[in-house]
Amino acid sequence: MLLKKFAEYLKSQPEAGMFHVVRQQGPYGDDDSASLSQAEPTVSSARVVEGDGTMRTSSVGAPVKPRFCYFLDGTQRTHVPCYFSMLPLVYGFIGAVIRRRGDDRLMCTFIKESRENLYYPTTHASCEGMRSSGIDIRDVDEWAKGKLDPASAHPAQIKLAAQQAISNDRAKLEYQLAETWTERCSPDEWMLWDGSITGSVKTREHPRIVGVVKSHQTQYFETMDQMKVLSLKVGERSSVFEPKGREWSPVYSWYLRLHPNAGRDVYFGLIRVEAAARPEMVEMADEISQWLLGERAPLALPDGRWDRMIYPIRDCEQYLKSIAPSRVMIESALAGIG
Repeated sequence: MLLKKFAEYLKSQPEAGMFHVVRQQGPYGDDDSASLSQAEPTVSSARVVEGDGTMRTSSVGAPVKPRFCYFLDGTQRTHVPCYFSMLPLVYGFIGAVIRRRGDDRLMCTFIKESRENLYYPTTHASCEGMRSSGIDIRDVDEWAKGKLDPASAHPAQIKLAAQQAISNDRAKLEYQLAETWTERCSPDEWMLWDGSITGSVKTREHPRIVGVVKSHQTQYFETMDQMKVLSLKVGERSSVFEPKGREWSPVYSWYLRLHPNAGRDVYFGLIRVEAAARPEMVEMADEISQWLLGERAPLALPDGRWDRMIYPIRDCEQYLKSIAPSRVMIESALAGIG
């Protein structure tokens, strides 16, 4: 574990006085992906590519047996084990997995990957001692492309920049696994991805990769059309559209209501589906939606996002949780360091 190596380094170095170790922290989530969904709401635009270009809603028909047999998800954890020169040094764990569902409906791991790093603005203080001891340090300021001035930045800004860098590394890891899958999959196999498929040419253009976006921080339509989206009934979808502003990463997308939201929030049970920007995906929008409706049982309980999450994705999350360092493991690695 990286933090154990880091703890041994602190015990052996005379400059350890520059480090303020944080052995115990307040409560934090098991998966920082939840906090990522709290991004600032944004308004974008989209072009309807189905029919006459008008936003419409329609029933997709009865659920059918899903053809998805592979499922991809990722996770990340962050922790601040210490402050170096009174700026936060952030520990980041990232992991991703593709799980396969067999004919017996049992899940097994197809491919997995995990990494851990420390993140710090290295222009503020020399990290050569740690690097020479085999402790990898990712430069937060380099990731922020020089927009962060460690000499005057608030520590909270550095934490946020580190979290964003960790999130970026996690996304890259997911795309690496997805691209590996594209090289190994059979011509009739489909994969469902928990998240957007847009970050890689191989993934966004693949005809059998479907992404499910559970958060709705970006609104693509003006009020009247947005009302149609939010008024979807269970088993109904919106017209297929192409989000604008993605000239280099075009995809087709549509909204689908998985569970009834009577008496609940307008976003309850609402997901946004992403697929390759191919004409055949417009034709398959109903069928793919029927597969997703067929994935609603068993419910992904006790996860609080069960209304927008299918059970195999929860299985991926539980697997990733089992390989990620727990809070106890992280804090025990730093035990005994003053």
